[in-house]
Amino acid sequence: MGAIRLYWVVGELSGERYAALLARALRERLPTLRMRGMGSALLQTQGMELFTSWEHYTVVGFIEVFRHLPKFIRLYRSLQKDILTWKPHRVILVDYPGLNLRLLSWLRSQNIPVTYFIPPQLWAWGTGRVRHLHRAEAQLLCILPFEPAFYKKFGVQATYVGHPLVSLVDEAPPFQAPRPYIALLPGSRPQEIKAMLPIMAQLPVYFPQWDFYVSRVAHLPLELYQRWAKHIPLVEVPAASLLKGAQAAILTSGTVTLEAALAGCPGVIVYKGNPLSYHIAKRLVRVPYIGLPNLIAGERLYPELIQGDFTVKATVQALREVLGQREALQARLQALRTELGEKSAVENAAAQLLSAIDSTARSEGYSGEGDSARAKLDTLHLSRPA
Repeated sequence: MGAIRLYWVVGELSGERYAALLARALRERLPTLRMRGMGSALLQTQGMELFTSWEHYTVVGFIEVFRHLPKFIRLYRSLQKDILTWKPHRVILVDYPGLNLRLLSWLRSQNIPVTYFIPPQLWAWGTGRVRHLHRAEAQLLCILPFEPAFYKKFGVQATYVGHPLVSLVDEAPPFQAPRPYIALLPGSRPQEIKAMLPIMAQLPVYFPQWDFYVSRVAHLPLELYQRWAKHIPLVEVPAASLLKGAQAAILTSGTVTLEAALAGCPGVIVYKGNPLSYHIAKRLVRVPYIGLPNLIAGERLYPELIQGDFTVKATVQALREVLGQREALQARLQALRTELGEKSAVENAAAQLLSAIDSTARSEGYSGEGDSARAKLDTLHLSRPA
C-alpha cells in the first residue's frame, strides 16, 4: 500500500487555515504522508500538491454562485477525475458545502473513505441536506460544541474536537500601535471588500479619539483596499493579533467574528450582499443570529447590522454602544471562550483521523499470514509518536 495518500478539498481561507494546521499535525506523525487537492499556499507549505486553487472560486451568495454555475460544474468534474486518477486512501473535505456535500455522495459511491473536517452549518438552514451525511457514513469532526447533538437527531454520528481558533488566538501576539485603535475587518473576498469597506471607511471622522486600521488579507490586491479606504492604514498581520490590541472592531460576518470573541475584542457584526441572495437566505435561515459568537452564546454579544441596516449612522451608534459597555462585554466573551474548550482542537482532530485510518487499514485485512495487523500498520507509517 505504501505511504498514505490524503486528498483535501478546501474552498476558502478560514477553512484552509485549519486544514493547514491539521495537515502539519498529521505530517509530524506520518513523515511519508502524501497530500494533494484543492487549496492554496497554506496547504502547499505543508507539502500538499496543488491540483487547483480555491482562489479562482471565491464567490458567496445564491445568485453569485448561479452566475458561475458552469465554472463550478467543471470544477466538480475535474475533482472527480483527479481523485480517481490519484487514488487517495482517504479524502478530507473542509466546510464548503455547496461543492463538498455533492462530492461526498459521489465519494461514497466510489467506496472512498471520507473525513469531513468542519461539516457544514446545516443547523442554520437546509437540514434536509443531512441525508448526504447520513448515507455517506463519513467521519465527521465538528468544531462547534452543539453540533454533535444536532447530528445525532438525524442518526449521524459526529465528534466534537474543539475549535482550532482557541490555540491560534492564544498564540497570536497583540498588534502594537501608538494610540488606542478600532479594527476594521471587511472580509476575505473581493465582493465583501467592495460592499463593506466603503461604509467602514467613513467611521473615523466620528471617533477622532481613536485610530483606525484596516485588516488586509494577502491574496487580495492592494488596489482593492486603496480604492475604498485611501486614508486608513492597512495592516497585514493575523486577524487575531489586530483584534487582541483593538478597543473594538467592525467585523464582516464570518469566522473572524469568533476570532474577535476569543481575543476578547467586542465589536459590531455587519454584512451586505446581493439583495436577491439576501432575500433567499432570509427565507431559508432559521437561527436568531448570524454571528457565531451570538449563536454559541445564545445571546446578543455583538450587535448585528445586516443588509439595509448596515449604514454609517447605525454603525456609529452601535459602536458607541459597544465602547460604552466594553468591560462588561469582555467578561461575557471570556465565558464563551471557556465553553469552546482549552484543549488543542488540531491534536484532537489528528488523533481521530489517525484512528479512522487505522480502522480502515484493519478492515482491509492487514492481518495476513505471518504479519500482525500492527506490523502492517507500522509499515504504513501509522504508529503514533510516544
